[in-house]
Amino acid sequence: MKTIGGLLLISFVLSACATGGEADSRWANYKSWTKIHNQPITGDHTGFLGGLHRGESGVRQVFVNDIGLSVATGSGPYSYPVGTVIAKEQYKDQAALDGGKNPGLTVMVKVSDNAENPVENWAWSRGFNATAKVDDAFCSSCHTIAAGSDYAFSNGTSLKDFQ
Repeated sequence: MKTIGGLLLISFVLSACATGGEADSRWANYKSWTKIHNQPITGDHTGFLGGLHRGESGVRQVFVNDIGLSVATGSGPYSYPVGTVIAKEQYKDQAALDGGKNPGLTVMVKVSDNAENPVENWAWSRGFNATAKVDDAFCSSCHTIAAGSDYAFSNGTSLKDFQ
């Protein structure tokens, strides 16, 4: 029993360290921001989703703070101002969204406009309590596909079918 309890405690401590504790103040209140679509996002509106963000069978919602709102809801060109934060909730299915289940959350934060490698103008977070990192190759490598829309897949043009 002691070993099991010790392992549970170690597991709990490690997961708390991995999440970084409390939510970053830049997105802690993302639910109060504007959701940039009217219908939940289903399927693969990008053509590049694969199994990410709960895949084609998942349901997603995208919120943007006031700094990036006019760009995110516009018709392009998409060039977000520094300080823009985009938060994407991911649910297993519509029932999970309707049931108020806690979503997975990924976050993009525009931290610069002058990085030598433009994808590094963004920091990425894989969780509500996670730390945003510019050097998150997992996120940034996929988002380079959306370089023409300032690395954000979800915007007024790409989400027109969800309005």
